[in-house]
Amino acid sequence: MKPEHVVAVALRLFAIVLIVYTLNSFVGSAWFYFASGASVGVAVLLVVVTVLLLVAAFFLWRFPLWIASRLVKFDDSVNITSTSIAINDLQIVAFTVLGIYFLFKAVISGVYWFFWFTVVRRKTYEIDPDAQQWVSMLTTVAEFVLACFLVFGAEGLGGLISKVRRLGPKSSL
Repeated sequence: MKPEHVVAVALRLFAIVLIVYTLNSFVGSAWFYFASGASVGVAVLLVVVTVLLLVAAFFLWRFPLWIASRLVKFDDSVNITSTSIAINDLQIVAFTVLGIYFLFKAVISGVYWFFWFTVVRRKTYEIDPDAQQWVSMLTTVAEFVLACFLVFGAEGLGGLISKVRRLGPKSSL
């Protein structure tokens, strides 16, 4: 199995998670916004974001190999005919997929906090973030930093893990 195939399978799994997460969030958000009597603009924004996420999930499901070949580029991957994958390549793929997951979570939370600061807080000046909201904002920033590190530094992180493994005690087998 080529590295791109592994990432393609992970992208398809991520598409399933994205659909479930989007529909779950839509139901919860729609209930909150419609029950609170929010403006039509908020409802339209909610529907637009939901549709965009579902479109992204559709593309991840429909074109996983094309996306995977753009995300993870290995030297001579096109010419590899073996059915095995090296452990270092597998680590890079795993870190990249994990980074994409954290990046997705950070972007969604970032959109929420951007919306909260630009619309909700501006309309009612009495609302200030409480301690839990500040922690949630910091968590979003930490997820974004971790995602960038995992996606863009996956090869270096895999190399670091390999070096640490070689420093350990040698087995006699």
